[in-house]
Amino acid sequence: MTRAARLLFGLLVVATVGSFFLAQRLKNQPAVVQSVRGSAYFSPDGDGRRDRLKVSFRVKRSQPVTVEMVDQAGETVRTLAKDEPVTQYQRATFVWDGKDGTGPEARVVDDGVYRLKVVLPDEGRSIVVRSRSFSVRTAPPRPRVLRVAAPGAVPKSGPAILPTADGGAVRATLRLRGWEPTARVVRTAPGPAQTVRSLPVKVTRRDTDGTQLTDRKGGPKEYRAIEGTADWDGRLDDGSDAPPGTYVVQVCVRDVAGVLGCGPRRGANGLPAPEENGRMRGRGGITVRPVGVQANPAPVTAGHRLTFFVDARGKRYEWALRRVGTPGVLDRGTSTNPVLKTETKSDRGALYRLTVRANGRRVDVPAMSNDAREQPVLVVVPAIAWQGLNPLDDDGDGLVNVLTGGETSRASRVKARRVLAAIPRGFDTDVQPVLEWLARHRKRFEITSDLALAAGTGPKLEGRRGVLLAGEHRWITAGLGDDLRAFVRGGGSVAALDPTGLRRAVTLSQASREDGGVLRAPGPFVAENAFGLVSRGAVRLDGPPQIDTDDIGLFDGTDGRFEGYPVAWPLDDTGGARVVARAVDTKDHVVIAAVKVGDGFVIRTGLPTFASRLADDSDTSELMDSTWRRLSR
Repeated sequence: MTRAARLLFGLLVVATVGSFFLAQRLKNQPAVVQSVRGSAYFSPDGDGRRDRLKVSFRVKRSQPVTVEMVDQAGETVRTLAKDEPVTQYQRATFVWDGKDGTGPEARVVDDGVYRLKVVLPDEGRSIVVRSRSFSVRTAPPRPRVLRVAAPGAVPKSGPAILPTADGGAVRATLRLRGWEPTARVVRTAPGPAQTVRSLPVKVTRRDTDGTQLTDRKGGPKEYRAIEGTADWDGRLDDGSDAPPGTYVVQVCVRDVAGVLGCGPRRGANGLPAPEENGRMRGRGGITVRPVGVQANPAPVTAGHRLTFFVDARGKRYEWALRRVGTPGVLDRGTSTNPVLKTETKSDRGALYRLTVRANGRRVDVPAMSNDAREQPVLVVVPAIAWQGLNPLDDDGDGLVNVLTGGETSRASRVKARRVLAAIPRGFDTDVQPVLEWLARHRKRFEITSDLALAAGTGPKLEGRRGVLLAGEHRWITAGLGDDLRAFVRGGGSVAALDPTGLRRAVTLSQASREDGGVLRAPGPFVAENAFGLVSRGAVRLDGPPQIDTDDIGLFDGTDGRFEGYPVAWPLDDTGGARVVARAVDTKDHVVIAAVKVGDGFVIRTGLPTFASRLADDSDTSELMDSTWRRLSR
């Protein structure tokens, strides 16, 4: 080795040793910014729990400092203090509200990890404290009700039913993943949502390590709760029995930052709210239903027994069967068998009404039996609307499934064959009066429902001369609409007694043996009905409708005036079809009309209360009689 090389090697050794001792000296000196404190998590969501971060530190000599909060990239998101004097080794405290500024335009920063940055202008440097970070959390935790069922029972896809057969409670199994778990029962229907019972939560599993917090004020610190249960016996907070309706169990927890989250999620009023798809998150649904009955939406053949499925919660029930339009009870009895079969004792087409009483409640449901012989007129009742408006939770999320929601909402998916807990909406006012009139006038007919026609079961349109649509057929499938138009164009006649129907589309999925298919994707109201006739809505009539034109004898037997109808849905446009009979008010609103469509006729009353006037208004009854004659030709 040359002398120069030996000299250079020696210098390197001296420099290395010097650097080592200098580094050790610096390590043993106090840090410029010392003893940084502050909660690792906070939640600036305005709920009064850990909304602000209080951060403090000491400096090793007195000087002015600028205090900032920076994000993961080192970018400043908020300046907490500018050239603030701090005293040597005295704790300086600063507060951050989680926002990026102080003015009205300031917003809460994104959730994430932030650090303290201290600028020391006297020293010409700044220090980002890496030894401690602070997490902003505003996104709520997502606890969930996994299922509700009687203890030991196999959970089903639908809601739990109360009362249970043994009178016991149902148990909600909960996924928690947080602290301070609470649960409550909320009644979601009928009426506005309201909390009816607070439930204690039993934690069944916790984390075994990690952060420990208290679940209740003054309680011990616990690891995060993972799973739990909550039981409900069907009673309200005051000890009384919960009334029939749809309920949901809502579970809530707080995360490590104190953010409250619930499943189902909390809406603006703090009560359970659906997700964007229209469903409640979780399976927390409970239906309180002392008695329910399911009937077949298609008619039975004459001579066959009517079959009903009765859910009386395992208790004995009383039943009575009546034929609509015939006085007295046709048959009655008591049973505990959930399958009820009864004879119609008639070879005529008819609508029946079954009454079941159990557990202090009563429910009425319709059923149909066909004529023993094929008849020229087919009466169609609106079973799609009956189920579409039946407030029942199908999927167990705690919301009723009805067709009145949005087209893409999952809450607007309705099983076509469901239990009824009350007589269908519109049955007493729009359907029963029509069948009573037919019975009084000894009319023979076959009968079915729009649901059965759409599903391809029961009597068909083919071979008929006329179709009578009784009640409001609020929704109609595309296939059934096509079939009705083809029937009329081919020479048949259709009478629609309620003018508001046939204006909303719905889809019927392929039927299964269990549910009869699913009704979904309900469309909005449109002015044009399935026959291309346009009516834009109700108007107040200026005087009673009077005959203006009658080329087919539609108004034969009436006196030409229809008193007592203040409101109507006038015919605004026929799409080029010819009106062959009509009655108008003094403002020429076309109220009652017969329209030639192809080789057949469509008769519309335009009067929403037409059916309810059949029993006490002679002109209404005569118009019904002449309509029946037209349908029978």
